Amino acid sequence: MASLEGEWFLRASIMQCEDAILGRIHFMDSGELVYLTTAGDLLGRGIGRWLQEGRLVGFELDIFQYEATSKKHVQAEPHRFRGFSKCPENGKVWVGEWQYLPFQQPPRLVGRFHASQSMLKVPSLSSKPLEDLPKKLKENLAMKLEKLSQTFPMMEPSWVPHHLAGKIQDVHYVRNFLEPKQVEEFERIIDRTCDWEKMQTRDTQEFGSSGTCPCGRSLLRAALPPWQSTMVDALGSLGAFHPVLFPANSVRLNAYKPGQGIHPHLDGPVYFPRAAIVSLGSHCIFDFYPRMGEPEEHGFSWDRDKEVPSSPQMPPGTKPQLSLLLEPGSLLVLSGDAFTYHRHGIKAVEEDEITAEVKNAKDIGLSVGDSLRRTRRISLTIRHLLPRCNCSPVF
Repeated sequence: MASLEGEWFLRASIMQCEDAILGRIHFMDSGELVYLTTAGDLLGRGIGRWLQEGRLVGFELDIFQYEATSKKHVQAEPHRFRGFSKCPENGKVWVGEWQYLPFQQPPRLVGRFHASQSMLKVPSLSSKPLEDLPKKLKENLAMKLEKLSQTFPMMEPSWVPHHLAGKIQDVHYVRNFLEPKQVEEFERIIDRTCDWEKMQTRDTQEFGSSGTCPCGRSLLRAALPPWQSTMVDALGSLGAFHPVLFPANSVRLNAYKPGQGIHPHLDGPVYFPRAAIVSLGSHCIFDFYPRMGEPEEHGFSWDRDKEVPSSPQMPPGTKPQLSLLLEPGSLLVLSGDAFTYHRHGIKAVEEDEITAEVKNAKDIGLSVGDSLRRTRRISLTIRHLLPRCNCSPVF
């Protein structure tokens, strides 16, 4: 038998698509797996676990990949796959069954995988019937792999108390993410170090990327300041962003004076469909608007008049479907449907009035009809900016 430890070239089919998964997979002696996509215009990576009992080998992979040229939103969570086979013989191509594991559903056999230790050529496909594997052994190995598998991000029990139930899905709000002293310290750092770009609606500065990649398709990565890296690492540890598959790598600071706001907009498919917003300084009311059909492919263009990503005009008089009072030191995480389909914005007012749509007003001790005057507010919008080329594997 060949040792599985080391790097293999993996090729796996999904239904009639023969090269749905194509890349390098590294089996580590710790039982961990790392996968890097090398399939033409596909970008992505994966992580997982593998086990061997006798001659039977099983492994699970969480894979996040997308087309570099796509203008559509990527999937909100990685796809989970599982492979089973007998341990390969020395020098042989390794062939086994390939399963897709939908979340909270039974596994589905969707094809087969082929793996070779030769990095010089893609393993050829085999149409021979797969060798029957003992059902009981596969079930036992699958149970052990499930125990080793990580919960999908934002599905951790610690996030449940912060989930806002309602018609708009995938919104989480943490009231005291930062302590008051941390809020004050971050404000001092920002005032001392930021070089703001002045806009009509706000002042802004982007961190995490610099110039355009020489290939012209992506942005070059730039290191985040240490104080931002600490916050990004914390969000990764808490599960808001996966530290390997879609790590937070972009931070945009916005500063609003009383009377300033931001037009309702969607962040668009240039980002992984999740954003974490940390608020400093003043409160504000943050509005989500009703879903209006499928998102148009406007996420790559900019509306210079509104100073937000371009999108079709909303019907006059459209009212928010959900409003939240964002407090200093709070964390708002919007993902999935909330990110992809529901525009968000902040009204340009000097004073916020509490309406029945402000979902968390009662939790904060406010009632309908109360009003709050704004002062200067600073927000940190933290996201995973999707690379569009393979030039820099670390972005």
